[in-house]
Formats: sequence, C-alpha cells, structure tokens
Amino acid sequence: MRPDRALRRWWRGREYRRLLDQAASELAGSRHAEAEATCARAIAIAEEIYGPGDAELTGPLYALSSAQLAQGRLSEARASSARAIAIAEAAGAGADPPLPRLLEQLAAILEREGAAEDVEALFRRMLAGYDRMRDPDPLELSALLNRLGLLLGRKGARAEAAPLFQRAVALREGALGARHPLVAEALYNAATFFEEDRPAAEREAMLRRALEIAEADPAVEGALRASILHNLGAAREALGDAAEAAALYERALAAREASVGDAHPSLRPTLVRLAQVHHAAGRPSAALPLYERALRLAEAELGSDHPVAGAINAWMDEARSRS
Repeated sequence: MRPDRALRRWWRGREYRRLLDQAASELAGSRHAEAEATCARAIAIAEEIYGPGDAELTGPLYALSSAQLAQGRLSEARASSARAIAIAEAAGAGADPPLPRLLEQLAAILEREGAAEDVEALFRRMLAGYDRMRDPDPLELSALLNRLGLLLGRKGARAEAAPLFQRAVALREGALGARHPLVAEALYNAATFFEEDRPAAEREAMLRRALEIAEADPAVEGALRASILHNLGAAREALGDAAEAAALYERALAAREASVGDAHPSLRPTLVRLAQVHHAAGRPSAALPLYERALRLAEAELGSDHPVAGAINAWMDEARSRS
C-alpha cells in the first residue's frame, strides 16, 4: 500500500473510532437522532476502509438499530439489525457485539412489532445456538429460556414451557445460588405456567420457595412479590384453604398497592379474587367494597361495556341479594 493511502486509512480509522465513541455517548444520553446520524457516518467510513461485509460493521449497525428502535422506527431498526446479524453469522466468533446479543436486539424489535410467531422462531433459533455451545453463559441462556417459556405459556403451550422454566431455575441456582432474586422470578414463572395435570401442591411448593426468597431479599421488586402472593393465594384456594387464601390475597393487595399505588389496573385481579373468597364464605359486606373497587378499575381501563365489567356487576348484584 502506498504511504499516502496508508496514512489516509489511518486517519479515517481514527475518525471512525472517534465516531463510535461519540455515538455511544449520544445513546447513553438518549440523544437518539444524533446517535443515528453519527452511526451512519461511522458505517460509511467502515465500509470504505474495511469493506461492506467486514465484522467491524456489526458494532455501528447494532448502535444504529438501537437508535432507530428508540425512535420507534421499527422497520428501519429491523433492517439494520438484520444486516448486522448476517455479517456476524458470516464472521463467526469475531463479531462484536456477538451474535446472541444481536439476535436479542432483533427479538426486541419483533416484540415491539407484535410479530409473536417471528419472535418464537427467533427464540428457538437462539436456543438451538446455545445448545450447540460447549460452555454457554448460564445467565444469558436462562434469560432466553425464561422468555421463550413465557411466550409459549401465554399461548397455552404449557407442556412445552414447563421444562424450559425448570432449566432456567437450575441454571440460575447453579450460577447465583438458590436464594437469588432471579431464582425467585424463574420459580414464579414455572409455577404460573405449570402443566395443568400436575398436582397443585407442586405449584404451591414452588411459589412458597419463590416467596421465601422474595421476602428475604429487598432487591426483589414489589410487583413480583405481589404476583407471587396472589398466585400462592390461588393455589391455596384451589386446595380448599379459603382462610389462608384470603390472607395471602390481602398481602398481595398490600404489596401491589405499595408498588403501584391504589388505582392501578393490576390491582383488579386480586381485588376480585379476594372479594369472591368473602362472597363464597357468606360475607357479602366484606366482598362488596372490593367488587366496587375492582369495577371502577375495570371501567377506567376497559370501559363500562366490557365483559369484565359486566361480570363484576353481576357478582355485585348477587352479593347485594345476600346482604
């Protein structure tokens, strides 16, 4: 290479590195439009000095996709992400960010687009990649297992979701210890999407473990603690212990209120379940105020004509008839 060309390449490489640092600073400061412009300049230089398919481009393409995603321009973010992934796949282990992180970003874009089937296919592809690794990062793999399990569980595929959550629990216990908050999260998800033909006592045992961790560690989010308490209440209710179920629903309600306030839509399920326990036990005067709160939340979130609001109204009428 001629000396003048080598010098130009050196100077252009120096400018490229400066632009990468600038883009990182702009992203960190949520100056996404500025970061997008900076990334575009960095990519142009990288294409000039390294070539359009070089692994060096995965970094600025990843940053560009991040800036576009933050601005809600999903199709552009998806295209930038797809290009980075194609380059990383061709480059093998030399890509930075590595392929799993690039795939995670594409998954986030697909989730924002509501493309559930594409997200599931991508998660399965990622899981197959991890399973081919000799020594995958246990926390990254457990996070993927957890996300795929949630996606499958929410669409009703509990039998497939359950072993994914169990793997996530084992990986997190091995990496972090049995009492880490991330173990509580995985236990809660495993119990929530437990196979319906499995004994309720097994679900309860998982939830009690999760609750023990959550109550011992202040780092566990209040919303997760509230959800664990609610589901444990449902498990005790299914096992015929209405008294403990009511106590657990009360605790879940208090934890949720402490986390999100007393007018958040997420309070409604616990208000309804607690009201129904009192209703079934012949305590309509205790049930009615809870139904009334739940109805206000349902109407504010869903409208007064929604079937959920209609069901709460019907329960209220039945409770009034007994009072």
